[in-house]
Amino acid sequence: GVHDSRMGGGPPRSGDAANESMKLTQITQNPMTGQLDIRQIQPNTTMFPSATSTLPQRQQISNTVFRPHWNLPTMSLSELAERERAEAIQRGEAQKIAEEQAKFQPRRYEQLVRDGMEDDEKLVEASAKLDRDWDDWKEANPRGSGNKMSERGDRNF
Repeated sequence: GVHDSRMGGGPPRSGDAANESMKLTQITQNPMTGQLDIRQIQPNTTMFPSATSTLPQRQQISNTVFRPHWNLPTMSLSELAERERAEAIQRGEAQKIAEEQAKFQPRRYEQLVRDGMEDDEKLVEASAKLDRDWDDWKEANPRGSGNKMSERGDRNF
């Protein structure tokens, strides 16, 4: 290996060249053989940037380390209000369209009379079928016939 007179550490002596470039020693270990590999590397400015260029990076790191432990808002209140207002307008328009389409859907006959649409024969027939189906379901499923606690056990045996 190369022996440097300053290997023991300490500041450079006055006899050394003041503008001698810094040398970096890289020590790696071969994972297969376990041997140490020692290299002298000439560092470039990307490895060790100057103090003036590290200030923004140092500030950036400081900002990420020294921050509140709670989540900060991602938008302002005015942005949130604008978004909520746009969504409310969109919901209102969608509801108006759905109400207009629902006028021509079959429903209970009483509702047709209330809306003044009892003259539409196709709608009255579809509503009558809907009423008959609902009455049949009500007869097949009387009130209180659901899953009761008193009916424990299997009735098939």
